[in-house]
Amino acid sequence: MTEPILDPSYWEQRLRTAAELHHSVFRCPLDRWLRIEAKHREILAKLIKPDDAILDAGCGYGRLLTLLPTDWRGPYLGVDLSPALIAKARELHPRRALNHFVVADLLNLPGGNWDWAVLISVRPMVRRNCGDEVWAEMERELRRVARKLCYLEYDEADEGSVE
Repeated sequence: MTEPILDPSYWEQRLRTAAELHHSVFRCPLDRWLRIEAKHREILAKLIKPDDAILDAGCGYGRLLTLLPTDWRGPYLGVDLSPALIAKARELHPRRALNHFVVADLLNLPGGNWDWAVLISVRPMVRRNCGDEVWAEMERELRRVARKLCYLEYDEADEGSVE
């Protein structure tokens, strides 16, 4: 059964009904969530340099900002198609709020020259719910604005990839 992931109201409802904040983007027990976050921090620490410019594609509530290396201080833009998740990101990360979180579709990204486009579990979710053709269009758009792509996944057996 597919989920209407390209409908912003779907994400608004998930955010509103989430027992834990992370349930708005991925439903799993807290201990699993903490293991996933630790693994994502470890991967990002190896990849991200202090001044790298980062596009957080499908940023949700801005979780990536809590995972980046502590010495990272580069430019950042979080984009998500859900106004509710963008509002939550602005609330949780007020220093980055005004011009650093925008409502945008991954098929039509704001211009830029990003070192990294980081996607957390977006690729498998889009493929599963929208198909490979939609994913291929999104990936072309991401490659237009970023030099490298980093896919982090929620599946502990598949950590993701860098391209």
